Amino acid sequence: MQVLPWFSATYRTLLSRYRSQKLHHGLLLTGPRGIGKNQLALELSNALLCKQLSAEGPCEQCQSCHLRQAGNHPDFHVLESEKQLGVDKIREGITKLSGTAQMGGNKVLLIPRADTMTEAAANALLKTLEEPTNNTFLILIAESINRLMPTILSRCERQALPLPSVSESLNYLQTKGVQDASEALLAAYGNAPLRVEDALSGDDDFSFRDFSEGMQALLAGDANLQAQTLANKWQDKAQQVALWCQQMAHDDYLQRQQVADFKRYTACVEAVKTLQHAGVNKSMVLFVLLKQFQR
Repeated sequence: MQVLPWFSATYRTLLSRYRSQKLHHGLLLTGPRGIGKNQLALELSNALLCKQLSAEGPCEQCQSCHLRQAGNHPDFHVLESEKQLGVDKIREGITKLSGTAQMGGNKVLLIPRADTMTEAAANALLKTLEEPTNNTFLILIAESINRLMPTILSRCERQALPLPSVSESLNYLQTKGVQDASEALLAAYGNAPLRVEDALSGDDDFSFRDFSEGMQALLAGDANLQAQTLANKWQDKAQQVALWCQQMAHDDYLQRQQVADFKRYTACVEAVKTLQHAGVNKSMVLFVLLKQFQR
């Protein structure tokens, strides 16, 4: 694994601060989904564990690096959770940090999705953030700092990670074999290149390509019939469809400055709001919305 190109400067800065003993023991990496926060956290963890670290990064040759490469470094721990991070999970991680480092170096605890911690879990983590054991680093990863307790925020050093530029994202996608990568495709996934990569790898059962093909069919055939067919087919992804329709209408309006495009955009905004309500008929909301795109 290598540092993603748009994080190179950030990584070098963090590395330099660690080597000059200025890196905070509690680091919070924040940023949108799909930009590679976890990868940066892993690369930084690798550096913190290396015994022969250089200005360029881990040596990849020492025993610590070999253990990390094999996936069984005794002083590196990751707290994984599919839903919320509960207090038991946090206590488990804290217990692993309490002893002496088995490799005689640093101990690292990586906490992805830290913004899903329960209040009890966050409170359990506070003491470790306030009084960490020697040579201990905690790296928290979060999309939304608004879901983190103020006490957690105040005890961590925050590193905001912005979206990569469009050119960086497109170059990355092309190196990953996405030959038809475009600004429209990137925008459909919030300008987050790793979201595009995941969606096109087959891990996502509904991609922007599926949406685009459906909209082309809508415009080419019987609009009434096609709109209802698509609405029924896409109702489980209604919120995503409405957001993509909103983006389409927004782009059309910027390009053509037509009143009809602005009306479609307004209809999309209302549909997104409506779909947030429980019990709403998603198929009907989509049908009404898709009819707006009939030429």
